[in-house]
Amino acid sequence: MPVIHTSAFISIPRLIILTWLVATGSGLAQPRALKSVLTARQAAFVPKNPPIAAFNGLQTIQNERVKVGVDSRYGGAITYLSFIDGPNMVNNVDLGRQIQIGLYSGPNPYTETGKQPDPGWYGLGWNPIQAGDLYGNASNVLAFEKQDNLLYVKTQPRHFPLNDVLGESFIEQWIRLENNVVKVHAKVTFFRSDKVQYEARQQEMPCVYLNGPYHNLYAYTGGSPYTYDGLTQLRPPIPFGDIFPTEPWMAATDDSGFGVGLFAANNYDWKKGYFGSDLAGDELSNDASYIASTNYVVLDHNVNHEWDYELVVGHLNEIRSYMYAKPRPLAGPNYRFDTSRQGWHYFNATDSGWPIQGNLTVELKNKQRDMIQSPAFFWKGSNNRKLFLRAAFKTQHDKFRFSWRKSEDMTMYRHDDRYLDFAIINDGQFHTYEIDLSQKAGWIDSNIGQVEFRPLPNGPDINGWVKIEWLATRMEGPDTEAIQPPLDIPPVSALPAKPTEMSCTACVELKLQQTRFARGPRSTTQQGR
Repeated sequence: MPVIHTSAFISIPRLIILTWLVATGSGLAQPRALKSVLTARQAAFVPKNPPIAAFNGLQTIQNERVKVGVDSRYGGAITYLSFIDGPNMVNNVDLGRQIQIGLYSGPNPYTETGKQPDPGWYGLGWNPIQAGDLYGNASNVLAFEKQDNLLYVKTQPRHFPLNDVLGESFIEQWIRLENNVVKVHAKVTFFRSDKVQYEARQQEMPCVYLNGPYHNLYAYTGGSPYTYDGLTQLRPPIPFGDIFPTEPWMAATDDSGFGVGLFAANNYDWKKGYFGSDLAGDELSNDASYIASTNYVVLDHNVNHEWDYELVVGHLNEIRSYMYAKPRPLAGPNYRFDTSRQGWHYFNATDSGWPIQGNLTVELKNKQRDMIQSPAFFWKGSNNRKLFLRAAFKTQHDKFRFSWRKSEDMTMYRHDDRYLDFAIINDGQFHTYEIDLSQKAGWIDSNIGQVEFRPLPNGPDINGWVKIEWLATRMEGPDTEAIQPPLDIPPVSALPAKPTEMSCTACVELKLQQTRFARGPRSTTQQGR
């Protein structure tokens, strides 16, 4: 039985229809593949919104290994990435491709000043993106700076499905080069007049569209991360949909194994796809591969959200070696919600809004639909036999439910072996709750990919709240010094040799993907862009 510690001084989806262009949906990030192959190439593309004087067209930085660039004609998004002596790998056939940031929130559908979204993209909702809109209007570049090893751009993005409508937000990016790695610090700032806290949606932070030759997609999805275990390889046709790597990176390569890897620290929620059938073409051809870091984020009307991502240019072996040299994610929960949601989010429920001040204060009004969910991760249940939750409850229930998704599951199945109900005290005061999972075989014998707190769906009707300060593996709370050091990585020369053909005998080809979270009456169809 779960134990309650009361020390006062202890300070926490859906099935995808395998087609690009289907009926509208909500909740998830969308790929921007046009409804038909374009008949006109974009070599002479002229923006409808003139750039600022200091930033006209493509601006690049380079070192002895790679070259990267941003373009005012595409809202300052990354439009150029190459080996120093090679062709551009980034697809730029329209303003919905590039390497860019796409933002998603409610309401859905979204209209403004009498303008309706294009019928083909009706289900995108509130959706400003870094490059521009479907109608050829580039997003507004507000500031630009170039130094020897820095590209800085500040953009006010346009809603992709609406004609010439700016989103009430800014996107900023700082781009630097280090050897064969493009390091990007990104920031989004919101100033929406609509102050409703909408449900969390998957973001594109970022999405990466590469040209047709880079049609081999790789991720590690197994249960032994950081061991050079066999990769999952996806080859066209690759339906758009969710994929849950158990190492926080993906790569897109050509048939010789060279391409780009995307690293997003602590993110295990991704999407993938391939659009077209030629498996070839340049930056102005319609064929493109798609990988994206698509973590769920609550985008408050006044939020500031910052993060980093990295683009590694090289052979697949080199890309993976670099990823392994990064600090490893922690092996269990270590969340403190003093100034941030730490990637946690809600479905149906809402909290007290941004900024976060000391805890997550979540209103509970629907016992069937209120859910408090963690970001995706990879933990071994056997290494986390007891968890500790610091929380205050004021509800009509005497228990709360802790559920989990196994890392190999594509949805949050809520079977008996995937949840534990623990006793709570409804006095509105903070207590430390011990969640003892040591006798729960469905946890101990599993690799865990996500957890969730929610009211008991079979309990009484609920009208109350919970405040969560932290979730950790120690009764004392999160370890502020905890960090997993990088592994001892063999030099690239000690890794498997570059293959002449990407036969990838250590890879497992993945042919079917589904997305998660089938939620009763919510729409389960999803439209590709």
